[in-house]
Amino acid sequence: MQVLFDKLSTAALDELDIFQTARRVRKELSSLTSTLSSIRALIEDAEEKQLKDKVVRLWLLKLKDIAYEIDDLLDDYAARDPKSKTQKPNMSRRHKALNNLMHYLHLSSGLFYSEVAVQIKKIRLKLNKLANERDSLGLQMFGGISRLEFTERPKTGSLVDKSSIFGREDDKENIIKLLLSRSGFISVLAIVGMGGLGKTTLAQLVYNDARIKEQFQVRIWVCVSENFDVMKLTKEAIDSVSTANMSTTTNLYNTTNINMLQEDLCNKLKGKRFLLVLDDVWNEDSDKWESYYRALAVGQRGSAIIVTARNESVGRMMRAKHSYKLKQLSDEDCWELFKNYAFVNGDASSYPSLEKIGKEIVRKLKGLPLAAKTLGSLLYSKVEEEDWRSIAKSEIWELPSERNNILPALRLSYKHLPPHLKQCFAFCSIFHKDYVFEKDRLVYIWIALGFIKPQSRRRLEDIGISYFEELLSRSFFQTHKGRYVMHDAIHDLAHSVSADECLRLEESAKGLVTPERIRHASFSCDNSKPTSFEKFFPFEKLRTLLLLGGHKSSTEAIPTELFIKLKYVRILDLNRRDISALPDAIGNLKQLRYLNLSGTRISNLPHTISKLRNLQTLRLKNCDALDGLPKGITRLVNLRHLEASIRLVRKIAGIGSLTSLQELEEFSVRKEKGYSIKELGDMTELTGSLYIRDLENVSTMVEASAARLNDKEYLTALHLLWSEETRVILEEECIESQVLESLRPNDHLKEITIKGFMGSKFPSWLNNLSFIQTIHLFDCKYSKSLPPLGKLHLLKYLDIGGFNALVHIGKEFLGSGNEAGFPSLTELILLDMSTLEDWVGDKNVENLPCLNELQLLQCPKLQHLPLLPPNLTRIRISESGFTILPRVYDSSLMLQPSLASLQIHDCPNLMTLQQGLLDQNLGFLKELIITDCEELVHVPVNGFLSFVSLKSLHIYNCPKLMPIGEGSLMPPLLEDLRITECNQIVNPILREIKLISSLIHLSIKECTDLVLFAQEGLPLGLQLLEIFSCENLISLPDCLRELQSLTTLTIVNCPCIPCLPPNGLPNSLQELYIKECPLLTESCQWRGIDHHKIAHVPKVDIEDILPGQHTRRK
Repeated sequence: MQVLFDKLSTAALDELDIFQTARRVRKELSSLTSTLSSIRALIEDAEEKQLKDKVVRLWLLKLKDIAYEIDDLLDDYAARDPKSKTQKPNMSRRHKALNNLMHYLHLSSGLFYSEVAVQIKKIRLKLNKLANERDSLGLQMFGGISRLEFTERPKTGSLVDKSSIFGREDDKENIIKLLLSRSGFISVLAIVGMGGLGKTTLAQLVYNDARIKEQFQVRIWVCVSENFDVMKLTKEAIDSVSTANMSTTTNLYNTTNINMLQEDLCNKLKGKRFLLVLDDVWNEDSDKWESYYRALAVGQRGSAIIVTARNESVGRMMRAKHSYKLKQLSDEDCWELFKNYAFVNGDASSYPSLEKIGKEIVRKLKGLPLAAKTLGSLLYSKVEEEDWRSIAKSEIWELPSERNNILPALRLSYKHLPPHLKQCFAFCSIFHKDYVFEKDRLVYIWIALGFIKPQSRRRLEDIGISYFEELLSRSFFQTHKGRYVMHDAIHDLAHSVSADECLRLEESAKGLVTPERIRHASFSCDNSKPTSFEKFFPFEKLRTLLLLGGHKSSTEAIPTELFIKLKYVRILDLNRRDISALPDAIGNLKQLRYLNLSGTRISNLPHTISKLRNLQTLRLKNCDALDGLPKGITRLVNLRHLEASIRLVRKIAGIGSLTSLQELEEFSVRKEKGYSIKELGDMTELTGSLYIRDLENVSTMVEASAARLNDKEYLTALHLLWSEETRVILEEECIESQVLESLRPNDHLKEITIKGFMGSKFPSWLNNLSFIQTIHLFDCKYSKSLPPLGKLHLLKYLDIGGFNALVHIGKEFLGSGNEAGFPSLTELILLDMSTLEDWVGDKNVENLPCLNELQLLQCPKLQHLPLLPPNLTRIRISESGFTILPRVYDSSLMLQPSLASLQIHDCPNLMTLQQGLLDQNLGFLKELIITDCEELVHVPVNGFLSFVSLKSLHIYNCPKLMPIGEGSLMPPLLEDLRITECNQIVNPILREIKLISSLIHLSIKECTDLVLFAQEGLPLGLQLLEIFSCENLISLPDCLRELQSLTTLTIVNCPCIPCLPPNGLPNSLQELYIKECPLLTESCQWRGIDHHKIAHVPKVDIEDILPGQHTRRK
């Protein structure tokens, strides 16, 4: 209400200038402005009193009706203006209306001025009548000065009855752990959550724990509540410390000298480790907090402050190191709490029927302790099922007010919301309970309804998101699987403050409805009943109409009359799959700003949709039957969001007329009229990511410059793509270089892709993108050098691939001067560089200081790299030409390299591991994978023994790899060992494997030289053993019975193994798989010699001798 009148007052003042030439209109507007100002000053007092005074509530309803009447009047005249397409996209709806009025006045006759004056006079007289009622209602004027009254609430103390608390033990332990782990300066820990969740109770549990009492010399409990009075809170802290120390309270309690009080508190806390609990804090004023905190800063290291608050911003303002978000109780714990209050001694066993109903009630409470206590107390001593069923069917706002302390507790959070957030929150009652909110969708609706107040040059969407995030931080929303939900109790609060203008039609029977007052309506259907639009006909003042749910419901055809009666609709959501046609009358909805047809079966949109000049959002997701969009779509000059498939959007000719559009996923350049890259020129509001394809169709620098990419300051990612057509004409190479130079993006871009560029020279702007974080360069086949990207200080990710002409990467790639190249780069990928031979760096400068991951893939001629940074944690080398692995930068001042994972795949020239990376001290290496290096002969000098942290070692298809001498090969902490096609090394490894007590997984595959397992045996801790295609293996290890940790044994294609070991298999075995082992299979069959040895295994899968037959026992 306050927001609406603020807008109207501003509008009236602006209109005084517009109507300079119309004396009568100007006179009426002047009077209206005065009346608006006087009423505006009464609204805050009226909104506070309406909760207890029905007469004031009725007065407010009448006032709101008139406010909507003014709003509709302005919008109605704005919609008549044929020049509305000239409006600026960021202009507020109210200012658009005023501009439209001005244009219209210049085009109209004196009759128009008379009509406007009459309308304004009628409204002014209604307002004057209401204003004159203020004395009888006892309303006071506050002149626009906010007066947030502090409600006197019961004070909380530190004492707690543990017998009535359920489900908070884990939370208590988590917080105590955080408190006891602190050893630094005073830390703040915030416990955050919605009202009634049990934040105070949790703080009490922590405060009274024996470990906390032992850790902290002084414990202080202060109930803050709404008024953060520094002097009062300081006095309470002094009293608490004095009581704890059993000392005499200083004679300062009545003083008004804050300095004396703070000095006294400082003296009492100095050198002591204290715990201070500030319960129920609402203050967001950092000056007040800093003033209070000064007296606390003298505490001993390890001191802590616990804050309970509903708003996360409170904790952030107090610089809390941890914000503990308290969650709802489980249904089981909530039932225990409810039962404790609803039954004598918490015993429900004598009332099984009531217990069943009670559990239904608890499920509705969604784990809110306050609601469980309140409803449990309400039902205490009531044994009639009807009483319980009545509560089960009721919403929180329908409960008896004298015993319902749930809504008052939650309403306090609503009271502290600024007016613009109250409006946004209250509207959400139109969605049914358990509705899963999409943040962007809700913000677009708020914008369409005019709820978002413009701020300078900030995008309305960004402002709206900040509104949502503020409501989220105040616990009005909760995160849910990447989206958001509203707790049922909070939803009931929203309903209680919006019931006069928001209606869920499926619940309209629960109370009296005044159709002419309802502005926002929705209909949800979770059954097979048909959805009829006629039920909306009486609500002619509707601004919002949403169809929610209804995937089971059949929806009747949309009647033309709907769009004639509901002429004020701004929001129309028709997301129903069986809607197949939209009447032409949709064009009558001149005020429509949001239209959702997603998921419908509409095949054609009516041409009249082009008349919806105010439309801001058009959602057409999953409209698979839709063939295309009407030609007039480009007349929707206020369209900010077009959510449709690329297939539909790319067909729009002249899309550049949609200058307000915020998102355009892809634009394909064509030679035809309406598809030139010039279309992007005026689309300066584009945000997020933009793909521009088929850039070979841009033929001149002038044409490229017309795209004005440099003016698109809201774009964060730009992808410039040429088609895969190969062109080798030198003249075309030159043109492409000029075109790319002219496609300079805005300097604030964070990600850029250049793919298929056929020029030889990269643009000068590429190495001057000061905010760029990600660069992709692909298939630039004629580029013989790389741009100096090393000077980009914020670049974090770089991948380069398909440079067929690049042979050498020089120092220039790293930048210039003595500064380290790529100072922020964390991941680098070189891919498909068929001609690249070397990369040369500066030996005197440690480049890439932040690089964590390096991938060198499909670089068959690459043999030399500069020294790698020691902080690398992951390296992957595949299909590359190295004969010796690269090395890490070696400095006596540096600690050992951080490398944790090294993968080497298909390097046909690699012959030794005794030089390069694996010859260095890799004490942090945990994973080493070497595959398909068929010429590799030498293991590292000390085998793998020096890699003391190695957990996983995989060696595949390295047939020539062999050990040196008789020394040990294996590292001490290995857990996972897999050897495939490595005949020269498999037996030496198996001879020493018994000593690796940490080994869990052993896999041996395709090792034809393996005939017998070593007599030394296998590690006792082995859990999984796999033997595949060892065709010459003649027996299994005799020690299998000893492996009491073994759970899985797999034997495949080992035809020479005749039977299981004489001692059998371990009792721990859970799974046994045998395939393509005819002798072993036969011995394990029914009545086979080994059948009794597998009888204890729960899951056995053994292939039969005959093809196509299997015996399985699971």
